[in-house]
Amino acid sequence: MEPTDTVTDAEIIEAINEWPVTDGNENMYTSPTSRIHNPASVSSFFLRNVGKVKKVAEKPVYDDAEEDLADVALAKWWRKTGKYLMESDSVPTSSNPNTIINFITGTDEGLHFIKTEISRLREKISKGCKSANASSALSSYYEKIGNLSLAKMHLESARDKNPQDKELEWRFKRLKRAVHYRQKQEEILSQLDYSSASVQSLPATKQVERVPADSLSFKDFFYKYELTSTPVVITGLVDKMTTVPWTLQHISDVAGNCSVTLKKCIKDSVQWARLEDATTMKVKDFISSLHSNLSHDQDKLYLFDWNIPLHCQELAAELKIPKYFAGDFLQRTAQGSLYKDSWPSLFIAPAGLTSELHVDAFGSNFWMALFEGSKRWVFFDKDDVAMLYPMFSHPWSTDPVFQVDLQNPDLKQHPLLSLTQPIECVLQPGELLFVPAGCPHRVENLETSLAISGNFVDLSNFHLVKEELTVTSLIDERSAELLKQFSDPDFKSNMCSDIDHLSWEQFKTWPAEDYEKFDIKPQIVEEGRKTLLNKR
Repeated sequence: MEPTDTVTDAEIIEAINEWPVTDGNENMYTSPTSRIHNPASVSSFFLRNVGKVKKVAEKPVYDDAEEDLADVALAKWWRKTGKYLMESDSVPTSSNPNTIINFITGTDEGLHFIKTEISRLREKISKGCKSANASSALSSYYEKIGNLSLAKMHLESARDKNPQDKELEWRFKRLKRAVHYRQKQEEILSQLDYSSASVQSLPATKQVERVPADSLSFKDFFYKYELTSTPVVITGLVDKMTTVPWTLQHISDVAGNCSVTLKKCIKDSVQWARLEDATTMKVKDFISSLHSNLSHDQDKLYLFDWNIPLHCQELAAELKIPKYFAGDFLQRTAQGSLYKDSWPSLFIAPAGLTSELHVDAFGSNFWMALFEGSKRWVFFDKDDVAMLYPMFSHPWSTDPVFQVDLQNPDLKQHPLLSLTQPIECVLQPGELLFVPAGCPHRVENLETSLAISGNFVDLSNFHLVKEELTVTSLIDERSAELLKQFSDPDFKSNMCSDIDHLSWEQFKTWPAEDYEKFDIKPQIVEEGRKTLLNKR
């Protein structure tokens, strides 16, 4: 599941909303600088603005003015100055502000701006500024250049000055996560034998186990796969999940007039799975376009994670939810609660399109049922996250983007990749895949594909979900409300091993029975989890 950005991103978007991204009949992916960049315009810009630049530099370093965080400051600098300093063809073909800001950070010009701001803020604080805002801003600049220890130190200073600020607390928890992975990397690297043959080669890939649905009980699935965080492919189940066969033509017939925002894969994106919004069109037009032969992967569009209950109730009514996921705790929350009506969601993709390495949001488990086409999945254990080189480049998300390129791995640059434990499968039509919470995964569409998926919560990942919600609730009211429900001592968290596949209506209203009679209870599951941890 794709995480939802917080409204705080609006600050960055507002700061760069004057970018000439489109103009008249220009392509929507035109570079911000392509219409205006030429040597003469750069020279004339500096001649016109040299006085203004001098005035900015002479701004008192110790006043108590509010300070922008690094991302917003970089966006303002880029709009007014930075975009005139470099060739237009070097800018990523992205209209996403976070991806552009990440690119700016890596340029010589952007780095110079960041270092200048660090010097100014350090002097401001040394001159006696007591503002938490100045320390917070300084922390954000240090994080931009990868100095996490100084970023953490200055953010702690800001928290001490303003302990009631929930945004500061959220940023601190996000930064702690990045520091944790960095320290784990350094610890492993210090013990790594670079001369070992194993460090110079990719690890062997294991295959995901396949199990027939008619021989897999709910208890076996829960204890053998869910509780041990083990992916599994379940066969012989998908054809029972809809009241009529689902094909691309059927989706076009039923949901064809619905509008959908399509995604495209951007190589250097900092968005989740490196997928960004592309364009909007009707479902039937997108399905028709799949028959066209696109020459370049970057031209391909993806109908990705489209909420079926929200956008097409007629399709939702045709669904049946497998018993393994039918006890979803999200369905036990109040009407209108976060995530209660978010799934199942629809995926339609052309051959060759990839969603890059990512982790599903908020500690949720995930399943995908494939109706047409085939998909290659590569998974890693949740304990492998640090060895996949996570980056937290998105300023308002705790979901990482991974530096490793699994299609063209570079073990010299990313030696820890050699220590991971990859698992792979090619999902075929009629098969359903379970992906445990916290497991990084990459998905490549080998053929034009049609699938649905769902994220869910039960006793296997309940503790992880509450941990994640504890963080996101600091800046998101709906997360806070969901956490409140899940943390209520009266929340019904027992599970029933006798549950069967449920119709859509049953799934949204079940169960009517007495929860106290359900045989899988939190205490039993926690004991089982501790036993597994001890075995590790």
